[in-house]
Amino acid sequence: MYPHDVTGSRWRHWAEELTYPAELMLGTLDLRGGRGTTGKLIDGPWRILDEEIVLGEGMDCFRRASDRLLAWRAHHHAGVRVGAWRTATLGDVVRLRFAGTISPCLILCADTGERETRLVYGTLPGHVECGEEAFSVVIGDDGVVRGRIVAFSVHAWWPAKIGAPVARAVQTLVTRRYLEGLTP
Repeated sequence: MYPHDVTGSRWRHWAEELTYPAELMLGTLDLRGGRGTTGKLIDGPWRILDEEIVLGEGMDCFRRASDRLLAWRAHHHAGVRVGAWRTATLGDVVRLRFAGTISPCLILCADTGERETRLVYGTLPGHVECGEEAFSVVIGDDGVVRGRIVAFSVHAWWPAKIGAPVARAVQTLVTRRYLEGLTP
């Protein structure tokens, strides 16, 4: 099921649960494509991260990197434990455990196409950040496989607010470790 297939009461319920404005839901996908809600994100209080690396070449690399993403192995590589009993699934709530914190997220997108795999989750109450993160694995026409993470966030947890420069540095480090963890 694709995120645009979720409509009506389910979508409204999700919008009420997330800790950021409903009009920004799936805004990370807009940021990736340079469209839609980008103005609201760029002009707002949000820190925007956009990191990409080359993971390798060929369909085998694409399939394996996609599996690493949806089976939470990239998170594990970054030192983030995921409270999930199955691969990433649209609508699931997962709890990310890192450095003594537990941060709940709602999965807004988890799909694999012929040339792209995407995982997007938004923050729920209790998360140390407020925002959204989108992960993708893409195979280009040239056969090169790339991993990319786009996120927007503001600190929600008071220690992160007080230690904002350190919290941002940790966030950047974890993002880069996620990307490394996608490499088959």
